Amino acid sequence: MESFKVTVNHNRCVGSQLCVMFLPAVFKLNEDGQSTVFATAGVDVNSVVQTAEQCPQCAIRVEDVSTGEVLFPPVELEM
Repeated sequence: MESFKVTVNHNRCVGSQLCVMFLPAVFKLNEDGQSTVFATAGVDVNSVVQTAEQCPQCAIRVEDVSTGEVLFPPVELEM
């Protein structure tokens, strides 16, 4: 079972494709050219957080499912 959850806010995603370039095993583009989470099995949470930090719109949210803590984005960047 995964210890973290990754979601993409499609109201914020502009399709920069940086996440797909950094972690193509995790992120794919949907038919609208926005990022979607494809798979997270076997991926280190630190790699996902580092990739989320590259998103120009902070559209990627990473949450620790055991504690509910939001690992990214920081609360001041989340709308």
